[in-house]
Amino acid sequence: MNKRTKGLVAGGAGAVILLGTAGTFALWSDSDTAPGAVVTGGQLELTAGDTTWTATDISGQTPVPLPGTGNDVQLVAGVELTGTTTITPELAGEYLVAELATPAPENAVPEWLTVTWTLGGEVVGDGDASIKLTPADFSNSSAALDLAVSIRLADDLQTDADGIDLTDPAAYTWDSGDFTVTLTQLPPSQS
Repeated sequence: MNKRTKGLVAGGAGAVILLGTAGTFALWSDSDTAPGAVVTGGQLELTAGDTTWTATDISGQTPVPLPGTGNDVQLVAGVELTGTTTITPELAGEYLVAELATPAPENAVPEWLTVTWTLGGEVVGDGDASIKLTPADFSNSSAALDLAVSIRLADDLQTDADGIDLTDPAAYTWDSGDFTVTLTQLPPSQS
């Protein structure tokens, strides 16, 4: 190869090297750290204790404890059967709203009985009422509440919707079955 060709080849190679490095320069950048969050799951739990049954003369006498679970109670006019249990809802979480539904018994309440529910001493309904709870309702994440059901003979025993004579309640029996209390989370928009 002659000197002129060698010079052109060397010059071309140098031009390629210069062109290849012409676009390499540093762009400015910066970064910082934003604090993150520690996320833990909230809590929604309900615990019910045992039920204690008493009979009370509605004139205000001292309640008489009944043995066992209140089975085979022969209820008479003027006497109220009361079952009391302690329930403990546990609630924790931002914007948590829950509905505590007073239970309906497993078997429908007959017309010859009156059933009333109280929660913390306040009447809350006849088996289909509910209240809303939030973690702010408790000083800590949980608090025990007294839930009571009162059962007595209806005041106006005559006949039911089918025309059956109810003036002799001894001819009828009602087995309530178990009572189920339900705590259900509601959408935050319902707070």
